[in-house]
Amino acid sequence: MNLLQRYSSWSRAWLSFSQSLSTHSKKCVNITFAWKNGHHKTVPAKIGESLLDVVLDNDVDIDGFGACEGTLACSTCHLIFSRKDFDKLREPLTEEEQDMLDLAYGLTDT
Repeated sequence: MNLLQRYSSWSRAWLSFSQSLSTHSKKCVNITFAWKNGHHKTVPAKIGESLLDVVLDNDVDIDGFGACEGTLACSTCHLIFSRKDFDKLREPLTEEEQDMLDLAYGLTDT
């Protein structure tokens, strides 16, 4: 099985940000992970925390997500945002991140 076939067989999660702040902290937001099969899971995330850490800290089950543990050595945890949420991101991609995304399966503009 080649790498492309492996990626295409893994679950994909789509993310959306909740406009309301989490009750856990005023510096948190809720993130809802939504799978194509209709399953949803909403978890709290600290503002500034990486989504890889959010997934790991909240036991969000996404096959293969974070295989390189955030070292930018793979593209398994690339994310797809709605245009509205993508436009809210403050930091542009680094050149290293962009180079890794060039290898990602199912890459979109967001």
